[in-house]
Parts: sequence; structure tokens; C-alpha cells
Amino acid sequence: MQSHHKRRFLSLLACAPVLFMLHACGPSNIDATPSLSVEAIYTAAHETFSAQAASKLAATPPTRTPSPTLVTAVLPGPTLSSGSHGVCDDSTYVSDVTIPDGTVIPAGNDFVKTWLLRNTGSCAWSAGYRLSFRAGDLMGGTDAIVAMPVPAGSQSEFSVGLTAPTSSGVYTGQWQMKNEQQQPFGNILTVVITVASPTECRRSSRLEVTISGHAGPENVTIDYGVGTTATDSHGDYAFTVASGWSGTVTPSKAKVNPWTFNPAHRTYTNVTCDLRNENYKATPPPGV
Repeated sequence: MQSHHKRRFLSLLACAPVLFMLHACGPSNIDATPSLSVEAIYTAAHETFSAQAASKLAATPPTRTPSPTLVTAVLPGPTLSSGSHGVCDDSTYVSDVTIPDGTVIPAGNDFVKTWLLRNTGSCAWSAGYRLSFRAGDLMGGTDAIVAMPVPAGSQSEFSVGLTAPTSSGVYTGQWQMKNEQQQPFGNILTVVITVASPTECRRSSRLEVTISGHAGPENVTIDYGVGTTATDSHGDYAFTVASGWSGTVTPSKAKVNPWTFNPAHRTYTNVTCDLRNENYKATPPPGV
């Protein structure tokens, strides 16, 4: 576009001398007309070029310059430190410290049940917290008060003193933590005992006691800590220990593709009389 206007300007400039000569050679008697100076020619050419450029510019829509795009960066928020479940009060059972479920207790005997718990909440357990009876067989137990603060993430043992009932059978008690507002929280804990024969047996002068029962198939190994025995062709077993014996009995069969038993074991404390029908349910491995 600019070269086109430049050529027109140069054409006008080239014609300027011719127009000047024609004016000089013309008859003198003709009325004088305003002379066209070189400056006027330049001015006219410049005005013509400027007018055409302005017209072209007016006809051409302006080019839009895109506005900058704003980008918002999304940053991760702060990580909140709390318990594993994001709540103030929570507790998780870790293990039985004493009297595993299924322990045999002589009728009327006192015993102490102890659990190991972990504080999995975000709040510490203070003196207002306690382990309280929930349901089942109370067996003379009372609440276990938190003696020392238990910070979040820490473990602590809780013990309750109990007394085995005087009648034989299986007894179950449930316990659970409570906060300062006496609201229960966390895992429900259990104490499950088997009460042995009546108290008359404990007054016996016998030096030995026999534990017997059924454990499924033949040749199940019965390990009672101080010795082992095996089930007979009917799946029955029996062994003798000293009166007052305490220990754990564990049945097993096959090291490769082992059988499973329910219960997996039984724990005994201060056995002073014969125990019968201490049975185990045996389950063979797949394909057997």
C-alpha cells in the first residue's frame, strides 16, 4: 500500500517541471493565473497521500490485541494432624495381656483380666476417662480409671479384677472405653472364660488332674507345653498334669497343608480338678 502512494507522489513530482514550462511559455496577454510552486505540488501530493492513507485506515477494522489470560494455581491445603479415624476419642484393641478368651478358670476363683489398648483418636485420655462394663457377665468387675494421661497414638494397659462364677459353663463380659462425658467409644473388649468343675474338686488331695476331650480326626497332636499326646482312632485325647497346673493346649495336624481348629488353643490357670469335654472342631485344608 505504501509503495502505491509513493509512485503517485513521484508521478506528480515528475510533472511539476512540465507544468512550470507551460506556464512560462504561455501568451502574455492571457490573464495571469496563480502559479503552482514546487512547494505547493509537494503539499498537494502529501495531502493526497495522507487522505488516501486515512481513508484506507478508516476502512480497515482495528486488530484486536488479546487480553492476557489469568491462570489460578490450585495449591494443596495444609495436612491436618489427627487420629487414624479423624475423631477426638477412639481406641483400638491391641492384645490380651492376661486371660486370653477361652481360658479355663476354677469355679469361684479370682483373676485379673488385662487388655492392651492404643489411643487412635486425636485427644489424650485424661483422668476422666475409664474402661467400663458394657454388657454380658459382670463377674464382680468395676471400672478401670485412667491413672496417667494417654497421649494420642500411645498404648496403655487396662486391668479389671474379676471372679469366676461358682457354676460351670462359659461366661462372657464386654467392656469399652468412655470419655469424660461418659460416652462410649472404640473397640468393644471381651473377657471369655470357661468355669471348671464345682469347688468340691479343689478340696481334693489329688496330686494330678486329667484334661480330656475330642479333637476331630485320628493323630491330631495335642501340645500342652510340658508334653504332647495324640488323638486316638475316634479322635479323642487325654493327658495328665500336676494339680494346680497352668498352661496352654494347642491342637495341630500336618505341617504341610495344616488343618485348622476352633478354638485354635485353650489357656488354663490353676487347674485343680479333672476337665472333660475340652473339645476342638477340626477343619481339613481344601482338597483333603
